[in-house]
Amino acid sequence: MVGASDMKLINYKVLKTIFELNESFEHKKGKIVVQPDFKRDIKKINDTQYEILLSVKISSEINKGPLPFSAEVVISSLFEMNEWEKEDLNNLAINNATAILFPYLRTLLATVTMNGGIPPFVLPIMNVAKLFMNKN
Repeated sequence: MVGASDMKLINYKVLKTIFELNESFEHKKGKIVVQPDFKRDIKKINDTQYEILLSVKISSEINKGPLPFSAEVVISSLFEMNEWEKEDLNNLAINNATAILFPYLRTLLATVTMNGGIPPFVLPIMNVAKLFMNKN
């Protein structure tokens, strides 16, 4: 029986990091609500390998209002798993790969914002399977 333990992370790459400070942002009292936009793409490489592209974008356009910064982070990783496309293994392969990548995305976004001279923006820990349930 093939399972999640048969999945291997082959490589990991940072494809894009963007940070832009909004110097004209005026902070009023209260909490700043930031709504990140997540995307995930799955690309078949061959019968045993697949690539996961995971991204998060934070912008005034997405949030429909001014923010103190905008940022985008895109990462990619190659995974290997026999029979990953089989119906009973596909969700396991994709969701586990996404869960493995999410901490990398989270850390990179926090680092990019912190290096931009603002307090780091840290994504909450979340169930990534539920996050992408209705997106793909």
